[in-house]
Amino acid sequence: MSSSLIIVGESILYNPSFMDYIMRTLKQHVSFFNSIKLIDKNDSNFFIELEEMIHKYEQTIVIAQEDSFNFVNKIFSTLDNDNLVLKDNMLIPSKTLVYEAHSYIMKKDEHLINVMCVNENETLPQVLINTAFTSRTFTIVDIDMDSINVLLEPLCETYEIKINATAIIAGWTCVNAKANKYGNLENFLKAVKSLFAHKYIETDNVIQHITERLEKNEKKITAVESCTGGLISSMLTKQAGVSSVFDGGLVTYANTIKESWLGVSAQTLEKYGAVSEACVQEMLDGALQASHADYALATSGIAGPSGGSAQKPVGTVFVGAKIAGGLTRIERLLLHGDRIYIQKQSAYHAFKLLLQIEKTLF
Repeated sequence: MSSSLIIVGESILYNPSFMDYIMRTLKQHVSFFNSIKLIDKNDSNFFIELEEMIHKYEQTIVIAQEDSFNFVNKIFSTLDNDNLVLKDNMLIPSKTLVYEAHSYIMKKDEHLINVMCVNENETLPQVLINTAFTSRTFTIVDIDMDSINVLLEPLCETYEIKINATAIIAGWTCVNAKANKYGNLENFLKAVKSLFAHKYIETDNVIQHITERLEKNEKKITAVESCTGGLISSMLTKQAGVSSVFDGGLVTYANTIKESWLGVSAQTLEKYGAVSEACVQEMLDGALQASHADYALATSGIAGPSGGSAQKPVGTVFVGAKIAGGLTRIERLLLHGDRIYIQKQSAYHAFKLLLQIEKTLF
């Protein structure tokens, strides 16, 4: 089922944390939007653009702040030759199919429209549209995206499925699968799981998957970070219930802190530098000794925009993962992008190493 998102008013975009909250919430109901469009209510083409978007996609979610909500409702009432009526303290079209506080669904020529009134610093209203049965997003690790597309092509033909894939990092691909009119999504997913085995994760929220598997197996994880500045810990603590698997992590930015907190040797730092495999190895050892966790992740690198050299340019990052008393894996990366993008890629690479060293658990 094709889906679109319309945001009325650009002020929402100036509040990135609120916008992130909106998108996280919507993603629980609509895993993939074919189009996301911003429309200014003062735009002379507002009416035309709104009507075009609605007719192009099978379902549309419209996000409007309080100062635009009534205006949008009037437009939809006009589009459907309808009248506005008072329901649950909202003036909404009388032909509304379903409504909750600050959210309603109407239909225009077989196209479903969910209009929502949102406000900063408040809980979002109920999302009434749901495509969980016709669209699903999953993750495949340890294989490149081109190979994934080739391997999935015959399955897509068999089960009448359309896919869109994106590489979060190399070897970590999110795939959105949508059933065509006569498609069989559930059987397609079963076939994908059988084909990719331990490389398949049935959700796009891999961090949540990791924490759930750790909890189920009564295991704990810790993180020691330099260039990522606590991002790995932040990604973990965003997951509900993580307290049972994550007691804490350390941000060891300065070399003196790496030495005093983690036991990284002065000789290692002098000979190899903080951005090195040897340093990350000792960071992992120190993290496990300090936390008594079962797994540790570590990062040390140059996120930029300055600080690079000919030997270690900006984007050079060492990431590592270790099992207590067991396997260690460390990788040297050369990442591209701005500082924040390099940090995020580094964190994802660390999690990917964890998946690689403990495939049976995750």
